Amino acid sequence: MTRDELEKRIRTDLNLPHFKAQIDDQKDYSEDEFQEFKSSLVNYYKAYVQDIDTDFQGGLK
Repeated sequence: MTRDELEKRIRTDLNLPHFKAQIDDQKDYSEDEFQEFKSSLVNYYKAYVQDIDTDFQGGLK
């Protein structure tokens, strides 16, 4: 699949309507590469983004 197709699938699968991938737009991506990319994106979110509200509840010091 192309970069555009990969982005569209991520937007749909993960409900990220404004997602833009910073990946090679000249490469054709396999289903396995798509699943790996999707998994990495989910893991990143869980590790770094999910609890951002908790981090800032007390405000910045």
